[in-house]
Amino acid sequence: MVHSRRTFLRASGVSALLGLAGCTGILEDDDSLTQAGGQPEYASWLYDPKDLLGIDTRGFASYDVESVMEQRDELPQDPFEGLEQANEQIEGVDLTEIAELTAVGGSTLNVERDDASSGASFVVEGSFDVDSIQTQIEEESDSDAEYQTGSYEGYELYYGDDGNQYSDMTVAFALDSEHIVVGMIEDADVTGRDAVEKMIDANKGNADRYYDQSEYAELLIDKLGEATVVMGGQFDLGSPVRDQISDPRARTLVEGLYGAGMSGTLDGETTDNEIILAYDEETEVPVDTAQDLVDEARNQSPRAFENIEDVSVTGGERTLTISMTLDAAAFWENYSGMTGATSMSGSASSSRQSETPMVSWEADWEETSNGGLVTITHHGGDNVDADNLSIEGDIRSTSEWQGSSDGRITAGSSIEVEVESGGYVELVWEGDSGSEMVLASFVNPN
Repeated sequence: MVHSRRTFLRASGVSALLGLAGCTGILEDDDSLTQAGGQPEYASWLYDPKDLLGIDTRGFASYDVESVMEQRDELPQDPFEGLEQANEQIEGVDLTEIAELTAVGGSTLNVERDDASSGASFVVEGSFDVDSIQTQIEEESDSDAEYQTGSYEGYELYYGDDGNQYSDMTVAFALDSEHIVVGMIEDADVTGRDAVEKMIDANKGNADRYYDQSEYAELLIDKLGEATVVMGGQFDLGSPVRDQISDPRARTLVEGLYGAGMSGTLDGETTDNEIILAYDEETEVPVDTAQDLVDEARNQSPRAFENIEDVSVTGGERTLTISMTLDAAAFWENYSGMTGATSMSGSASSSRQSETPMVSWEADWEETSNGGLVTITHHGGDNVDADNLSIEGDIRSTSEWQGSSDGRITAGSSIEVEVESGGYVELVWEGDSGSEMVLASFVNPN
């Protein structure tokens, strides 16, 4: 049977379900997610990606989709419009019948290596009409990728051992009435089918689990606990990365750091978030350093903390926790960046942007007699209407934006700002509703 990659994504509901990742900041806690043994239920699905791909940079995530759908009246409606539209095209998959999504995967840190590998598996748990999904696959199949069929441990299996003309990634999925398991792998020796079967084996206890194989996975999963949205990963930044960090306190914060994670829970009109940092055994957890950085950030970027309260820094055995409570509505409006899109006008003099832009910025500092000169460059992402953007902070002088087009700041545009010694500079974006957000903040290291 011939199946297209596009058909597979649509029929399995993958494209719609991935959109739920944008809902992770405002969710509700659910005590039912924990097994009797103390591990969260999702941990049973997590195999160790190192066993499959031989990679050290790897991580996991879990989303309680049911809680998101139950709270949709409290959340902005726009994010769900895309999900509903996608869902209309998916036979046998009803978003209201989905309970949870769990993912695990990783990649070679240096993706330019000839032997670079990457991949992920995820499982969607809920109630599915297997016959309808299979019928849709058959009716909508075309010839841009060929999928073979089979079965594995009680699942109907669809897989392709080769990539296509656009990518070397192989994709496979397996389904029964309660699960859709997906595997996507780009590797010379491992396929999407391997990733699917590995995830099924982990859940059935027939493969080593990530929690048992990695001390950092164990640290993060234990610490993150039962929050409805959980994500974490482990990595080795290496000395070259650490050496590029100019602030000695920031360097202290990442010294011995090999894992990080976050969780989010909703409590009425506020959302409680936690960031967990995991260190090796020989590193003293830098609680005081982290607290100093948080206090300095609050003093130097007060706008960024307007909707954040109760920030606390605590240390544990090999872990550092930064906890904060945020106004849920303001958090969603100012920080979620759900669409990552901007509403651009036809000219610089027309209407302002209404969506928060998602932009990557670079800052290059030079020491001057008055402090420091920083060149801030739009490195990539959305264009920004210059009328929406202001430069604020401990500033002595600023130049005009260079490389902008028709009043829009685009990739490659830059501005020079002279900042007082030890001072800071912020890029502040203001939407047409008057809401403001700090897009970037930089501290003068001189």
